[in-house]
Amino acid sequence: MKNLKKIFQANQKFFLLWLAQILTQSAVSISTIIIGILSHEGTISSALKESSASIGVIVDLSTLPGLLVAPIAGCVADKFDKKKIIIYSDVIRFFLLAVFTFFYGWQNMWLSYLLVFVLSIILQFFIPAEGGIIPQIVKKEYLIVANSLFSLTVYSTMAVGVAFSGLFLNTLGVKNTFIVCSILFITSSILIRFVKIEKEEKKSSKLELIPFLKSMFHNIRGGVSHVLNHSKLRFALTHLFLIQIVGLTLVTIVFRIGEEIYGVSPRNAGLVVFAPLGMGLLAGVVCLNTIVRKRNRIKLILLGTFLSSIGFSLMAFISIYDGILTEGFLGDLFANLSLFSIGLSMPFLLIPGQTLMHENTEDRFRGRILGIWVALTSSLASIFATFVGLVTDIMGNISFTVIFIVFADLAYSVIIMYLLKKKSL
Repeated sequence: MKNLKKIFQANQKFFLLWLAQILTQSAVSISTIIIGILSHEGTISSALKESSASIGVIVDLSTLPGLLVAPIAGCVADKFDKKKIIIYSDVIRFFLLAVFTFFYGWQNMWLSYLLVFVLSIILQFFIPAEGGIIPQIVKKEYLIVANSLFSLTVYSTMAVGVAFSGLFLNTLGVKNTFIVCSILFITSSILIRFVKIEKEEKKSSKLELIPFLKSMFHNIRGGVSHVLNHSKLRFALTHLFLIQIVGLTLVTIVFRIGEEIYGVSPRNAGLVVFAPLGMGLLAGVVCLNTIVRKRNRIKLILLGTFLSSIGFSLMAFISIYDGILTEGFLGDLFANLSLFSIGLSMPFLLIPGQTLMHENTEDRFRGRILGIWVALTSSLASIFATFVGLVTDIMGNISFTVIFIVFADLAYSVIIMYLLKKKSL
């Protein structure tokens, strides 16, 4: 916490960059989740009404572009002016969303899905460009903290979208909510204009296709080799990939969690689920930064897996023995404790993993590694999450899914303890 305060006090440029990140990624997340809610309600497609597949399709459309685009975008960020990439991406998304809103695009399934897909493609260029600017504006001693905050914001803005999209729909309506999101995009672009990067290396403004493609494939191969040759970097990316699968699975079944555990509608499910989850998240951040921040990063991750196992075990108990817990307040108590434990585990799982990634990445590979990170933690993870959502629909309740996560959590803990014992990490 003290390091973050020092960064913000000493570096207004980083604060503006971080604020722009919050605005633009919140806009993407809220727009995406709104379309997911409308799909779940049957507004966009009656065939997907009240199905986990309704949000699963949206998750796939919003993440799969990263599988191919993110590594390319990382190379583009390494080659061209990063600040211009960020500004152009925000301005383009502003105009796309404005046109979509003006023509009531959410009333058409294909236009809605196309918007999610295109917003995701553009986001793949935004993330590595922004991540590449951080080393240019932050002092070396604060670089790890700044990069971890940047990575954590990528995840937390998704949670913000899940939590508040329904609230915005209920209070503002569909059209006004999309207008607010478009304003967030253009505001982000304005903030980035005030981020002055001194002595920035001159970037090419011309694109020669064949040389660029050759260079791109060479750079991607170099980035992959860099990952394969560093055990801690391999572990960090694998770990973040697994965590993203669980995170996207929760997003995919969040409406089912709200309906089956809390008995609330899709529009309220995100906020109801997010309240205890968010309290746990804040408690975890405070604990991580004040009590155990100097401990071994792998051991912090191990602690996070134990906390996560506790949370999902409680959730599994609720889903199986719901009839026993309906009397009195036990059901709500167990539900809030489970979500609080999961939220508490998130900083221990995410921040040490992100820190490991940044600590073991050379500056010249940073854009490419960020591209690989996005491809893994978004695109491939969404395939697994959607599959789990479909299985949940087939099984008829969330018990099977939650129990599977519990066993996966415990197995992962055993693997980490084994690697620590063998001193492989």
